Amino acid sequence: MGRINTFILGLVLGAALVFGAQRYHLVRSNDGLHLIPKTKATMGEVYVDIRNFRLDDWTKHPELAAAVLKARKEHLMGDSARGSFRDAIDQAVEALTSDRG
Repeated sequence: MGRINTFILGLVLGAALVFGAQRYHLVRSNDGLHLIPKTKATMGEVYVDIRNFRLDDWTKHPELAAAVLKARKEHLMGDSARGSFRDAIDQAVEALTSDRG
């Protein structure tokens, strides 16, 4: 492959990556990677790891939350709700047991 062919291949590959980054969120969750279409073409939040997200984290990422809901992948948000609920219960139990001691 000549230099010009390598350059053109790199150019096409780069353009394809930019196009994908503008159109999709790559979301890492507990059950793997998900490609979620963005609600509008931007370069923001291309890759987001939601494995440790809590409910308040979703309010910091409204574009991602809207895209997840539009893609009908609400189960990705449900993991966060269960984690937040579990943390709240653990804190309540800890507070009750420390008051007795």
